[in-house]
Amino acid sequence: MINFEIENKLITPQELNEFEIEMELSLPQDYKEYMLKYNGGFPLSYYIYFGEPDDGILLSGFKSIKYGTSLVEKQDYLPKNYLSIGHIETGYLAMSLDEKDYGNIFVYYSEADLEFSASSFTEFLDGLVDYTNIFE
Repeated sequence: MINFEIENKLITPQELNEFEIEMELSLPQDYKEYMLKYNGGFPLSYYIYFGEPDDGILLSGFKSIKYGTSLVEKQDYLPKNYLSIGHIETGYLAMSLDEKDYGNIFVYYSEADLEFSASSFTEFLDGLVDYTNIFE
């Protein structure tokens, strides 16, 4: 498992619940557990990829619920029921909160189409690999 740096004040379960009520959404349980532990954060290594370095996704970090780069930022470019959850080297990560693909993780680049990455936040985290030993 990849370790993450906590860069923002941690949130409480109550703050997480308030966020869901305010945003009128229900986050997947695995994602809520991560957010309670890190409230966003970024990987401790610069070379964290989902997939192989040549064609994979270079993860920059995850947005926070509160106290940092928030998930609440305006997201007109995403379809309804999709939430921008993080940054990659040249784009962003989104999570579907739509019933047809609830919890799936997608990559998107500005206004381009969403590209499927993983069927859950846990699957995305489990697919991250640290390639520091190859690049340094």
